[in-house]
Amino acid sequence: MNESTRPRLRIGYVGVAFTSYSGVELNQYERAIEGLTKLAERLDFDLVALHDPVTDLDLAEAAARRLKGENLDFLMLQLATVASGELMLPFADVAPRLGIWGTPDPHQEGEIKLHSLVSVNHYASIVTRFLGADGPPYKWFFGHVENEQFLRRFEITARALRGIKRMSTARIGWIGGNSPGFYNMNFDEAKVRERLGTRVIAHEFDELVELTNAADSSQAELVVGDLTSAAAQVLAAPDAMHRGASLYLALKQLATANDYSALAVQCWPKFQEDLGIAPCMAYSWLGSEDSFAVSCEGDVPGALTMLLLNEMSDLPGSATLLDMTALDMDTMSMLMWHCGVSPRHFANEDGISWVDHPTLGRKSPEIFGVAGDQVFAPQETTVAYVGDSASEMLVVHARIEEHHSKGFDGTRGWFGEFELNGEPIELLDLVNTLVVRGHEHHYAVGQGDFTNELLEIAAWLEMRTVDRVGYADYLQRPGVNI
Repeated sequence: MNESTRPRLRIGYVGVAFTSYSGVELNQYERAIEGLTKLAERLDFDLVALHDPVTDLDLAEAAARRLKGENLDFLMLQLATVASGELMLPFADVAPRLGIWGTPDPHQEGEIKLHSLVSVNHYASIVTRFLGADGPPYKWFFGHVENEQFLRRFEITARALRGIKRMSTARIGWIGGNSPGFYNMNFDEAKVRERLGTRVIAHEFDELVELTNAADSSQAELVVGDLTSAAAQVLAAPDAMHRGASLYLALKQLATANDYSALAVQCWPKFQEDLGIAPCMAYSWLGSEDSFAVSCEGDVPGALTMLLLNEMSDLPGSATLLDMTALDMDTMSMLMWHCGVSPRHFANEDGISWVDHPTLGRKSPEIFGVAGDQVFAPQETTVAYVGDSASEMLVVHARIEEHHSKGFDGTRGWFGEFELNGEPIELLDLVNTLVVRGHEHHYAVGQGDFTNELLEIAAWLEMRTVDRVGYADYLQRPGVNI
């Protein structure tokens, strides 16, 4: 939770050219640097720019040596004009990922001034055909730095790389392991770290119990005051609110002390057995007030996906974790729900209420509070999951809609207008895809549409996407008939 340790994305710039063309005369280099400098401020990255044109191999090798010492995450190699293919090679290993950037001529008749597009094709082909497996993954760009198409394409890359950078140094605290029977949430920590760089650190549940019991009572009461002020109503008992606030303080302390980027916590049955509470309110409050991701039921991949969505978003507050819960075939919508963990900024105008947990303890004399109760406001969302030990990326765009039914008690919303991997998909086809492919049964949900960013992350990290399996009434088996 220490923002000062958050890694910053570092992007380099260098321009190459033939001197017989008009890169200098048309101000190609300073125009690019000025525009990228503005983007660096807006998109939150460090820019390392070389102002001098690179026009021969000696200059290319010298520039590459300078840039290699800058610990870049991405290099924008601009074809300021058409340029020799030999100038490309020194820059091939400057950064782990490469942008090959061309710009259009000022006119499309008469004397050719830049001839940049041909070198975009040329340099991409060198990486693919000549360097092959030894070459860097690359993305091509074409357009001046202020051009709308260039900006849209570059912004997607900057947000995607920001997410990758965040995951590469992230530490996830895993408290108490998975909830019982959640075998499908198991993951290979070594594979996750190899692909993403993320470290997962396990804690015994007793450590959290001790921190909760030791929480300062007066601070907990202040938190209860904030919780009460923020809620539409409080239906839980004062003692339950106090214990939930103490847990919030304990989780925040544990995360801060260990510099965790997110937490995955087993929320049942340990909390009920050892503390007599449900943790939902504490998770929700960390998400809304601290913009900090906490996944329930010990779901580490879920916590990682929530963190990823948070990093790409410019909105305050954390993503949430939901289940696929009910279908309305009349409206072709899906109720996504969890028992009370979602941050309050998802709520519609009715706001959030703090209530006794809607499922735990309802058939016993003991009540395990406190959970949130809210209906989500209509909004654009991204439903995602970094699954199968970070080898797979689920990417769904959906809209939360107004609905005649409020849905089950808890934190929930009706989702519709689905897109899978950027393509429209019918409700039954989506459900069929998720169930037939055996997707983990949790879904991280963030505010806004990050379809392009997530698909780009999957491409940079060589993660497969979840492909559509159209609904059918016969048995469908991956690897057999689909």
